[in-house]
Amino acid sequence: MPRLGWCKPVEVGKTRMDGGLSLDEDTAVPAQGRNALAHTNLEDAFNGYRLFLGRHPANVEEITAATNCTLGEFLGHYLMRGEFLTGVVASLAGMGVLPHIALAPAPDEGLRHWALERLPLSAAARDRLASSRSWRFWLPTILCDEDFRAGLPAAVAEWLAASGLQGRLAALELAPTRRLIGEASHNGAGTVMGWCANASDLSERVVLELHLGDRFIGAVRCERFVPGLAERIGSCGDHGFAFDIPAAHADLVARGTMLRIRDAQSKAPFGADIYLKTNLPAALDDLGRMLDAIKSMKAMLASIERQLPHTLQHISPPLSAYGSLKAQGLLACHRPLDGQAAAAVAGLAVNVILLESALEPASLRRLLASLDGQTQERWTLTVLANAETLGNEVGALIRPLTAAGRAVVAAPAALPRLLATHALVGAAGAHLVVGQAGSLRPDALAAFLAALAPASATPASVAYSDHDTLFGAHNGKPAQLRPILKPDFDPVMLLAYDYAGPMVLVTPEVLLKACVLADGMPPSSLHDLMLRVGDCVPASAIRHIPSVLYSLEQPIDLRSPDGLPRLLVGEAEAVTGWAERRGLAAKVRQTLVVSENEEANQSLVEACDITLRPATHPAVSIIVPTRNSPGLLRNCLDSLLRTRQAYPGPLQILVIDHQNEDPDSVALIAAMQAQRGIDVLPYKGPFNWALKNTLAAEQASGEVLVFLNDDTLAADPGWLGCAVATLGLPEVGVVGARLLYGDGSIQHAGVVTSHEQGAVHEGRGMHADEGGYLGRNLVLRSAAAVTGACLVTRRAVFENVGGFDPAWPVDWNDIVYCLAVRKAGWRVVYDPKVRLYHLESKTRGNLLGQPGYDSYHNNLRRIVAEWGEMLDDPFHNAAFNRMAFPFSRIAP
Repeated sequence: MPRLGWCKPVEVGKTRMDGGLSLDEDTAVPAQGRNALAHTNLEDAFNGYRLFLGRHPANVEEITAATNCTLGEFLGHYLMRGEFLTGVVASLAGMGVLPHIALAPAPDEGLRHWALERLPLSAAARDRLASSRSWRFWLPTILCDEDFRAGLPAAVAEWLAASGLQGRLAALELAPTRRLIGEASHNGAGTVMGWCANASDLSERVVLELHLGDRFIGAVRCERFVPGLAERIGSCGDHGFAFDIPAAHADLVARGTMLRIRDAQSKAPFGADIYLKTNLPAALDDLGRMLDAIKSMKAMLASIERQLPHTLQHISPPLSAYGSLKAQGLLACHRPLDGQAAAAVAGLAVNVILLESALEPASLRRLLASLDGQTQERWTLTVLANAETLGNEVGALIRPLTAAGRAVVAAPAALPRLLATHALVGAAGAHLVVGQAGSLRPDALAAFLAALAPASATPASVAYSDHDTLFGAHNGKPAQLRPILKPDFDPVMLLAYDYAGPMVLVTPEVLLKACVLADGMPPSSLHDLMLRVGDCVPASAIRHIPSVLYSLEQPIDLRSPDGLPRLLVGEAEAVTGWAERRGLAAKVRQTLVVSENEEANQSLVEACDITLRPATHPAVSIIVPTRNSPGLLRNCLDSLLRTRQAYPGPLQILVIDHQNEDPDSVALIAAMQAQRGIDVLPYKGPFNWALKNTLAAEQASGEVLVFLNDDTLAADPGWLGCAVATLGLPEVGVVGARLLYGDGSIQHAGVVTSHEQGAVHEGRGMHADEGGYLGRNLVLRSAAAVTGACLVTRRAVFENVGGFDPAWPVDWNDIVYCLAVRKAGWRVVYDPKVRLYHLESKTRGNLLGQPGYDSYHNNLRRIVAEWGEMLDDPFHNAAFNRMAFPFSRIAP
C-alpha cells in the first residue's frame, strides 16, 4: 500500500519533508469537530501514534508527517495505514494481543485528557471513555462513534469503506471485552472488600459502583494488590478493592439492607447481593485485630527508625529531582572549586570565542552578565560574525566591550589570523569556545583553567564540563531542569553528537591546529571543533570536568519541529569531514532518538547515524559453544547461514561440541557439518566458557573472531558486516551488540562496571527503541565492557591479551577480557546496529537464592582485588548512583 501522509510540507532544519497528498480545507475539517481548524503539534503526533497504532513514532519523518496538519488530515494519517488495519483492527476483531499492551498496560491520564479534548467525539463517547482504562474498550468506542466518523475527511471515509473496516467494527460488540470475574464480601464492621478484574483485558482497572438498596453510596477503583491473585488469574494481581461505607448511611445498615455492586462502565451487576446489618460483636472482633496490627506496626516502625541512618546512605533520588536538589545545594556535581586550585590559575586570561550560533540576544545577555560575575576577572571576548549581520540587539551588547578594548568582532574565516597575530586574542592563556550561550557559574572560568593545569604526567589541552538545561513550560507542564552529565572523552560517541559542548576550553596551540587541519577554515560548530581536536591531540589530553559549570535555557514550542526539547545535537557535515580526513568511506545522516523518563516526559537527541563502507572484508570466524540444546542451536545456526550469505568476505562457523549427548543435538551437529560446511571442535571437561572459547580461537581461521552464544538469533543478516566495519574504526579492539529478549525488550546495551556492583547490563528491560539517558541505547559509543554472548574482536587483540582467562570459568570472563583489552590501549565499543535476540543463559541456567548471592559477592570481591581502578567506568558519570540501574539515579 502506498504511503499517504495527509499533511503539508514541514521544514526540519535544512531538510524538506513532504507528507504526500493534501486535502481541500472544506473537505478536511469536520463541521462538529472541536479544534478542527487548529493545526496539529508534536504532542498530537506522539499521542496519535500511541492511541491508534500502539507505539511511539519510529523516526523524525513519522513525527513531522503528523504535525502541522488539520485534524481531519491528522486522523487520516493513522487510519489509512495497513499497520492499523492488519495489526490493531485485526487484534480487536480476533481477540489478539493489541500492540498497545507492549507500550503501556492501559491508557494514562495524559492520553485520556488529550483524547477527550482533541478528538471529535460525542458526549456519550466521552462519558464512556472517562469510565474505562482499557485499550480494548477505548478503540472500538472511538472508532464506532458517529461524531468521530463524521469528522473524517471524505477521502479517508471512502478509503475506510473500501477497506471493510466499518463492517468489521459493526460485527465487534463491546460486551465480550468486559467479562468480569472476582468476589466481594463485607467484614461486619462497615468495610466491603474483594477483587474484580476484566478477564478479557486484565490490564484494565475496573471501577465498581456500590448501592445500599436504591441509594448510591460511592464508587471504588479495583487497583490494590491481592497476594496470590496473579498466580490464580495471571496479570499482576492489582485488582483488589476496599470500600468503607460512609457513616451517613449508618441508618440503612442498622435497619438491614441489601448491598448491590455494579460495573460502573456497563452498569451490569457484579456478584450476588449482600445483606448488611450492624453486627456489634463482629465489629469488636475487628477492632481487636486492628489494635494487634497497630502494635505490630509500631514495632516494625521502631525497627525501621533504627535502620534509617544506614538506609539513607543508599537511597538516591531520580533525575527528575535534579532541579529541587540543585536549589538546595545537595548535589555532588555542583561542588565549588577549592581555593588552592583557584589561586593557581588566578593570573591567567581567558578569551571567550562566540560562534554565530551563540548570538541569540537573550542567551548572550545572560552569558555576559555571568562573565561580569566571574572570580576569574581577566577575560576578553571574540565574536566570530560579520559586523553587518550582528543585528541591533547583539551589536548593542557587544559595542561597550569593543569600546573598552575587551572585545573584537571578526569574520569567522579570520580566526586563524587572530590567533596568530591579534594582540588581544593572543594574550589569552586559553580560549573558551561557545556554540550556545548560557549562564556560567561564578567560578566556571577558574574551574576550566584549573582542569588544564599539569596535574598528571599527561597535561591536558582541552577541557569540557557537565551542564544543565532549563526547558520552558509547555502544555500546562512546569519548566524542568535537566542535567547533561557527560562521560569522559569518547571519540566514538562524539561521532553521534556534540556531547562535550556547547562550551569547551582549548589551548591556543590546539585551537590553531584545529583550524589548520581543514585548510585554514574555522570550525563550523562545536561538534566540528571537537572532531578536529580529536584528530590533533590524544584522548588523554582532553579532560572532562565532572561538575556542572554552566546552565542553558531552551524554550519549547511543540507546534514546530524546531521547538522540540533537544538535549544534544550532531552535525552530519562535521562527521562526514571527520571520515574524509581519516580516509573512511561513510554515509552520515541525522536521526531523532526519543527517550522517556519515569514521569513520561520525553526528551530528544538529534544524533548522527554513520554507516561505514570498509574497503575490504576480512575473514571471520564465528565460534558457537553448545551442549544439549538442539532447538536453540538450530535457530542460531540457521540465522548464521543467512549471515554467511550476506557477508562479502570469508566466514567460518565453528561449533564447540561440549559433550553433546542429546540425540537431536548430535544429529543436528553432524548434519550441519556434512551438509552446510560447519566446522566442529569437540570439547570435554567441566563447563569453562573461557577455556573452550580460547581453545576454539586457536583452531579458528578468521582474522576477526566472533564469540556467540547458541541461544542467540540474528534477525538481520547484515549485522556482521556492520560489526566488522565498526571494528575498523581507529583504536577499536572489541565490538558488542544490542541484544534483545524474546519479547523485544533490551537485554544488553553495553556493560557498566563499578567497585560497588562489578558489572551491570545497561538498558535492561527497556523497549527496543527506547533511547535511554542521552539516547545512549541507540548511539554508537565506547563502553567499559560488553557481554560475551555476542563479542566481536580482532585476532591480533585477542592474542595480545592472552585470550579469555580460564581462571574465570563461568561468570565475568567476558568482562575481564574487555578490561584487559582497554588496559592494553584498545577501545571496547557498543554498536546498536549489531542487533540480535538473546534468550540469556538458557543453556546452563543461573544460581538462585543464597548460592547465587554468595557466588556473586565472591566474584565481586575477586574482580575488585584483581582490577582495582579499571573497574571505575570512565563512561558512567560520577554523579550517578553506582548501586542503582545505570544512568537513572543521582548519587546520594
